[in-house]
Amino acid sequence: LQDVDGFYDKDTVHEFYTIIDQECDRLTRLISDLLNVSRIEAGRALDLNPVPVQIPDVVDKVVATQKSYTNKHDFAVELDPEIPTIVADQDKVDQILTNLVSNSIKYAPNGGTITVSGKPIDGVVRMAVTDQGMGIPKEHLDKVFDRFHRIDNRDTRKVGGTGIGLYLVKHLVEAHGGKIWVESEVGKGSSFIFELPKCPPQFEAEQAELAGGGS
Repeated sequence: LQDVDGFYDKDTVHEFYTIIDQECDRLTRLISDLLNVSRIEAGRALDLNPVPVQIPDVVDKVVATQKSYTNKHDFAVELDPEIPTIVADQDKVDQILTNLVSNSIKYAPNGGTITVSGKPIDGVVRMAVTDQGMGIPKEHLDKVFDRFHRIDNRDTRKVGGTGIGLYLVKHLVEAHGGKIWVESEVGKGSSFIFELPKCPPQFEAEQAELAGGGS
């Protein structure tokens, strides 16, 4: 704004715009996360808007967006070709994956490969986001989904963060009738695994009626 004489060249200005754009996205996500957390705290359910969701499309979008935030990481997508279309809230599935992939980038500050995988298993879709980062100490494994819980050590202090991302992810997965857990080894990386049913239980009757053309 102060540069009225054209001191900065086009590329530098574009770089500034990119940073502003990414930071706006980050703030929007943070505000949305905080609003969702306050809904959960107030005992209100997270409202779902169920639609048919193509998981490969959501994964491609999330990976493409997250790629722009790092030049240290490679991304691998390993989705079973038999992965079914599920009924879910598309924005919230996007939010789950965005939070997990963003977390993987953050906690693998030296780079490595981040793998997003998915397959149908026992009537549900099992997804995993795996990194080659710093890993989670055993004593923290059952607490990482707690609100505001942060692993506090010399490595993680540099990372920053609010401690609400995983808390929210757990609630978003459970709102769909799914479950989430983490497998991790310090120094080797972490794998956040979640399962979503083909349709959230609260919408099964409604979806069956739609599929049958209604009455």
